[in-house]
Amino acid sequence: MNGEWVIISAERGKRPADYTSTAKHREVPVEHSDKCPFCTGNEHICDTPTYELKDNSGWNLRVVPNKFAAVSRPAQLPDKPLPRTRTANMHLSAQGYGAAEVIIESKKHNANLAFMEKSEVYEVIKSFKTRFNELSEDPNIAMVSIFKNYGATAGASLEHPHSQIIATHVLPTHISDDLSYARRAYNTYGTCLYCDLLKKEDEDKNRVIAKTDNFIAFCPFASRYPYEVRIFPLKHSALFGTISEEQMNDLAGILKMVLAKIYNLLKDPDYNFYVRTAPNSDGDVRFYHWHIAITPRLTRPAGFELGTRIYINTTPPEQAATELRNEA
Repeated sequence: MNGEWVIISAERGKRPADYTSTAKHREVPVEHSDKCPFCTGNEHICDTPTYELKDNSGWNLRVVPNKFAAVSRPAQLPDKPLPRTRTANMHLSAQGYGAAEVIIESKKHNANLAFMEKSEVYEVIKSFKTRFNELSEDPNIAMVSIFKNYGATAGASLEHPHSQIIATHVLPTHISDDLSYARRAYNTYGTCLYCDLLKKEDEDKNRVIAKTDNFIAFCPFASRYPYEVRIFPLKHSALFGTISEEQMNDLAGILKMVLAKIYNLLKDPDYNFYVRTAPNSDGDVRFYHWHIAITPRLTRPAGFELGTRIYINTTPPEQAATELRNEA
């Protein structure tokens, strides 16, 4: 879909046990930890929340500024576009402007999105949407990224269930390249490349894991990583921030289902997931289609992948989809 090449090393044909045999043992977390800054009783450690879900028993979900953020915004937002400067007529630089927030998904230290109630996962998705749209209102924000790191090899530094939002002043090259690639395809064929893809995947069903009224989950063709999954809305939409109440409820169910299948099949692997969306400033364009990408961290890119950007996948996506589809 993006013009990159992937080597599917089918002769190796790795099965789930081939990955789980080398997995690190994960200690079963307790329901509450006095040492955890995200657990109840330690709210004073965090900054004032930007979003909070509460009931009579207290908070159930919080969004707080990241204390160790790589980007930040002043209390008084600038009233004009931030400049970009050139150094020695060669290097381009810009202010480290932006926002970084942590979504504390549950008050329970041992909660897991895969096994939380569907209504709780819905609230996590709702917090994503709310903060995505509010941060996107800043004209100096070019992109709002939503992602989750689960486990140490995926980049998580804290065990308490959480995900993150980072808003940046610049649009990364690989994101602008994806948007440009999709735009060129639309200008050439007159249809959304992703809508065409979803129709084909739904017809073939070889790589489909699950389908609901509003979403489809599948292992993408020539995926870079084993057991990589994409979740797309069936109805065309370029902007994650336009997701409806019905879609959020449906997404909660299929996201929870897919994460549970990955957990059970691969014995609780580390993983990353992230939301790919057009920037709000672009509008709901016809050529792009927002989606969620889930990547279990079963392998690690080495010199060949880093040097060539050609990845080697030892489990064909068709095999991965079949195993995930059949997993309870």
